[in-house]
Amino acid sequence: MYKVVIVDDEQSVRERLISLINRMKEDYEIIATYENGYDALFCSSLNPDILITDIKMPYVDGIELIKQLKLSLPLLKSVIISGFDSFTYAQKAISLGVVGYLTKPISFQDLKETLDAIKNSLDSQFTINNNTKKLQNRADTALKLLQNNDLNRLITLKNIPDDFLSKLKIDEINLDYRFIMIGSFDFDDEAEEVTFSQTELVSLYLDNLINDELKINHFEDKISYKLFEKEIESNILLLSNSPMIKEDIQNVFTAILAKIKKICSVSISIGFSEMSLLNKEISFRRLYRHAKRSLEYRQVVGKNMVLFFDDIDKGAPGTGKIDENEYKDISYEILYGKINNALSKVEKILQTITRENFQNTYYYVLNNLLDYVLKSCVSLPTLYQETHAHKDIVNNLFSLKTNESILEFFKKLILDIDEINKKARLNKVESSFNQITNYLDNNYMNPTLSLDDLAQELGYSLSYISAILKRNNTSFTKYLTDIRMSKAKILLNEENSKLITIASQVGYEDPYYFSHCFKKYFGISPGEFRKK
Repeated sequence: MYKVVIVDDEQSVRERLISLINRMKEDYEIIATYENGYDALFCSSLNPDILITDIKMPYVDGIELIKQLKLSLPLLKSVIISGFDSFTYAQKAISLGVVGYLTKPISFQDLKETLDAIKNSLDSQFTINNNTKKLQNRADTALKLLQNNDLNRLITLKNIPDDFLSKLKIDEINLDYRFIMIGSFDFDDEAEEVTFSQTELVSLYLDNLINDELKINHFEDKISYKLFEKEIESNILLLSNSPMIKEDIQNVFTAILAKIKKICSVSISIGFSEMSLLNKEISFRRLYRHAKRSLEYRQVVGKNMVLFFDDIDKGAPGTGKIDENEYKDISYEILYGKINNALSKVEKILQTITRENFQNTYYYVLNNLLDYVLKSCVSLPTLYQETHAHKDIVNNLFSLKTNESILEFFKKLILDIDEINKKARLNKVESSFNQITNYLDNNYMNPTLSLDDLAQELGYSLSYISAILKRNNTSFTKYLTDIRMSKAKILLNEENSKLITIASQVGYEDPYYFSHCFKKYFGISPGEFRKK
């Protein structure tokens, strides 16, 4: 059964829609109705599947309502209704992915056909394809394996040797593009909490979902991609001859992550590197490292996210790299805050180097392990200041005589580093929150102020801003409304100020809309407030 929200400023229309949809209650459930678009902005918490909205409404029209809800509900299917035929509105609706357009008066047959078409789309979208064997066989072809190996090698290279570039062309990997981004998918839960079937399903569906979303958003001719796996993680190269717009990438992959969560019952996130010119000087190793680095911030901004290195780590230095996979994996686990995983892998290395064949390399491996653990700290000066100087840390380690005491040493060191990393991420996010709120505090008077304006001004993606505000228990609409109402309350205490002037001073062009918002916020009208 799919959840439906109805928005129309005419009570008779709302009642008729309720009556008609109740005749199809085995497939659809009405979870909320609203008389204007402003109030309906807050329905995202109900997680509806279908939105039926009038175009022309007071305060917030249907087109703007759909645009705003799509930011938090990328899978939402929208139907618009109108008492008149408007080509301009229809064009805007199509650009927002509206799947139905009904005219008043609404007949049961038209509504049923529209909803049934949506239901068929949703059913096919969220039903697991029984033909997984065919997809798996295609993924296991020799060419796919060759390409996967090539791409895994590619992300370890600072520059591409000519002979390897020739091999890429032979294996049908085309890098003849001007721009590139590298993305890395990762499960949001610990590895032991993700089942084998879930990892298999994600692997099987990811390629098709990416291909479908690029087509839906008309990017299939603008953006090419190469998907490849590295152990249980999936990675992607995005390639284009024109600069890729961050918001476009965000919209495409937000929808993909939502579908993966719905289909596979598992939450994943993706971190993207910065966009880079694709030339001989490019470092694929650096881009891959930056993609992985952006995933660290899930601990602060939340799960099931599309994260960009540009948003969270502008100008930050790299963490260095040790070629051996064991060291690299431990560093990544620490950076992601998966401390138990890191300690398990440290313990495994310590058990390994006690064997006889490590007799001449024991201290060399131990020193490498310490070096990479230290490089996982985002602020070594802080570590040295709050714990011990680098020389003392090294001396303490090599003075220990048992594996148990060495493991305890690394456990304490890793926990100290984890605390420093958490604080550094938190400080970055708090700084971003201050930037966002300062801009809103200084621009709330602008009646056309939008989330797009804020994103463009600060250079952050829409999803990053929404996540930062959500982490602080607010949203763009809520914070803007809070500050506008607070300022209005102060201005209403000034007896000489007219209501139309006050509305304009706090960002409302329509005084009636201002009065509606004020009463909804405080429970009384501006006039009643002034009298009291």
